[in-house]
Parts: sequence; structure tokens; C-alpha cells
Amino acid sequence: MSEAYKELLIKQGENKKDKFLGIAMVVTACISLVSGLLINFLFLLGTVLFGILSYVVYFRKMKVEYEYTYMDKELRIDRIYNESKRKRVTVLDLGKMEILAKEDSYHLDSYKNRQAKEMDFSTGLEDTEELSTYVMYYAGTDKYYLSLTEDFMKAIRQTLPHKVKAD
Repeated sequence: MSEAYKELLIKQGENKKDKFLGIAMVVTACISLVSGLLINFLFLLGTVLFGILSYVVYFRKMKVEYEYTYMDKELRIDRIYNESKRKRVTVLDLGKMEILAKEDSYHLDSYKNRQAKEMDFSTGLEDTEELSTYVMYYAGTDKYYLSLTEDFMKAIRQTLPHKVKAD
């Protein structure tokens, strides 16, 4: 049995909704601060509240990266926040994988009506020369979006050629 090992680090694109909410909360905190100093000190509680919320919603998760690690039929996905905090998101046994194909592949047509829990671990951006968005149906219940390079796909395809569809 040959073992394949690959690592891939990708940066997630900016989430416009979270960015807007974070900036709106910082602006609200600033307005509360001014109001608290000029009108009533109870507005200072709003400053603290909106400051904490903006940190939780936006600043703590401002820069998100995903690290995929493939080791002989096992794919580990870690989420890295601001290049400092790492969290293991999932470990997938690729023996339970049903199919892995590009997002717009005709191989996924028979899966379109399937009810599956969707999880997006991709960049969220358009495909580039290096990265493409792939869809994985896993264990009959989950659907994963991944941004992978051709080199990374080749390692998985060597181990599981009948489940990986190359277009």
C-alpha cells in the first residue's frame, strides 16, 4: 500500500456580510462613546457591548485560512484564524466519500436533488489557475466545498481513482 501525503494552505476570501457588521458595530460603539461622554453615562455600556460584539463577529475572524492535510485516504481540515489560532474542523475518511468533482462537473448532476448538509471550506472566490472549487459528497449526508490544486487532487486520485472525477 503506497502512502500519499500532501498539505495545502488556502486563504478564504473576505466575507462581506461579516465585514459590514463588524464595521457597523465599531461605528455604533464610537457613537455610544460620544453619547456617553456628552449625554448620559449609561451610553458607555453600549460602547462596551458593541465593542465586544465587533471583536467577536469581525476582528477575531478577520483573516481565515484553511489547511488541508491528506494522508492515505484521510483528509484533515483545519481552520486558522489570524495566523495564530488553529482549530481542527473535521477529519474525513475518504473511504466513505461518494464522489469528488469540480463544482460545475456533469458528474454531480445525479446528486443535485440530494438533501445534504453543506459545509464550505473553500476560498469563496472564483476559480484561479492554481485553485479550483471541488464538491465532495460524503457518507450520504454531507456536502463539502473545497478549494484544491491539481497536484493535491492527483494525490487523492492515485489512491481513489473511481471516486475522483477529473474533467
